[in-house]
Amino acid sequence: MEFVISNVQLLYGEELDCKKGLALWVKDGLIKEMIPESKLPAGVEVIDGNGGFLAPGLIDLHIHMMWDGSLNPVHTSEAEGYEQMLIRAVSNCQTYLKHGITTVRDIGSIDDIALHVAKGIKRGLIKGPDVIASGKTLTMTGGHDPFWARFVDGKDEALKGVREQIFKGAEVIKVSATGGVYGRIEGEQVGHAELSLEEQEVICKEAHRFGLKVASHAIGRDGILNSILAGVDTIEHGHFLDDELAALMEERNTAWIPTLFVYKQIATQDGIPSYARDKAEEIVSIHRNAFETYFNRNILIGAGSDAGSPCTSHRALLDELYTMNAIVSDAKKVLKTATVNAGKILGRDVGQIKEGYRANLILLKENPVECLSNLESIKMVVCRGEALMKHTNENLEMIAE
Repeated sequence: MEFVISNVQLLYGEELDCKKGLALWVKDGLIKEMIPESKLPAGVEVIDGNGGFLAPGLIDLHIHMMWDGSLNPVHTSEAEGYEQMLIRAVSNCQTYLKHGITTVRDIGSIDDIALHVAKGIKRGLIKGPDVIASGKTLTMTGGHDPFWARFVDGKDEALKGVREQIFKGAEVIKVSATGGVYGRIEGEQVGHAELSLEEQEVICKEAHRFGLKVASHAIGRDGILNSILAGVDTIEHGHFLDDELAALMEERNTAWIPTLFVYKQIATQDGIPSYARDKAEEIVSIHRNAFETYFNRNILIGAGSDAGSPCTSHRALLDELYTMNAIVSDAKKVLKTATVNAGKILGRDVGQIKEGYRANLILLKENPVECLSNLESIKMVVCRGEALMKHTNENLEMIAE
């Protein structure tokens, strides 16, 4: 597929600089080049952007597509069964596209559902964003989120576990380094370190040998430290980040996916079980302080919503950005967490409008750099160089083939 998007203002490159007077040429799924409006190529379809703003498609680095975002997603999945969970995951992929989210990283799914959805999208069987999925997470026996865990105990099991997920098609490896907030009612605490340093070292070494990155669920300090020392690529959540840990992350180029919004939801929404709400209330302010303190350090920060988790919808990447922006007022820097930074964290040519990058794009009526809520003024969504969603009759609808 080949086309040119004309009459737009481009949010170009690493700094999302606003470029006028240029059209964007897309060919074979990639951004071919930026060309002057006066030199549009003959014989190539031209899409009129009506003076809108063309931005990189959004990237959500932490989702669970088969969860429903209800008060208790675990209960829903247990009640539905495998087939309905699979259908729900496919449906949620349409939601991502509708909200301009063209790349997602799914790091935890029951029975490896996200791996199957990712394959279906790649084969063109279903519409959806680019999906980078872990499938099952590597967790100690009895550890955090056992419902989608591949339990590993000791270095040999850790090695076997990571190899199993790679064999099944995982493109990222997820580990649980600490307990969580909405985990087991008893016996699980956010400060508990779970997988050991040695187990995580084995996982990281093997994943990296095959070119895969490792994401670590890590809330408490001991678990964060173990994960950084082991060589994980991203710290997910990271509530108890401190000066020493931040310096170590800078030294080792460890990225951070804070996921602020989901914990605020768990701490404040009616109907959340008291054991989870109490734990969330204790750490929300700690989390906010860590984000505010370390946002401008030399740590690559990416946006992840934990979509599908309790009270967290599959459009929650926008809520995550708004939550960040309430703490850090620089809208451009916050937007970069879901575009430029996220692409760098993935290690892929995505997240920027730049020659040779993947043509994942959103056409907006207003400029999101001026106000992040303008991300909701979507006129068109392009994914993999194909226009998949278009605003018609006041609705954003899937474009029929």
